[in-house]
Amino acid sequence: MFEVDDAEQPWTFPENHFDLIHDRIMIGSLNDWNKYYEQAFRHLTPGGWVESQEMDFNVLTDDDSLPPSSYMKQWATHCEEGMQKIGLSLRITGDDLASKMSAAGFRNVTVQQFKVPIGVWPADPKMRETGTFQLVALLDGLQGLTVALWTRVLGWTVPEIEVFLAKCRAELKDRKVHGYWLVYVL
Repeated sequence: MFEVDDAEQPWTFPENHFDLIHDRIMIGSLNDWNKYYEQAFRHLTPGGWVESQEMDFNVLTDDDSLPPSSYMKQWATHCEEGMQKIGLSLRITGDDLASKMSAAGFRNVTVQQFKVPIGVWPADPKMRETGTFQLVALLDGLQGLTVALWTRVLGWTVPEIEVFLAKCRAELKDRKVHGYWLVYVL
């Protein structure tokens, strides 16, 4: 069964109902991760599993090819600033999530951390393919990820945003920039 609902509202399913609860990229959507995992725990059958796949919404590099003054770093900072103003966050770690899952009653919680490249810079063909997908997703999605939050919460104008995002896109296309996201699977 696939269900779209508000995960922060009381769940309408009976307890001990699911064998597996899977979530992906809920960051920025959940206000109370503890409540979410408590409800997930109650609604799993004994021995059931929850799998969370989340990312930290901060662009990183291992070689400083993306300095703190870069447009993508500024973009991530502005996005987090806006989310904080509305009581949410785009920043999380696998350890944070593991702690919340354990507090809800889950046992044997494991965290796998992956670097997901952004762009065509990786030498490894599989990572280059992954990076290409991320690059296309960001190039196409930057405006949708930005405009509502920055205009409604941060007070930017659409023309200001477009100029800024053009600089972000140029930075993303630069092969000398070796950016990546951290993705956690629990």
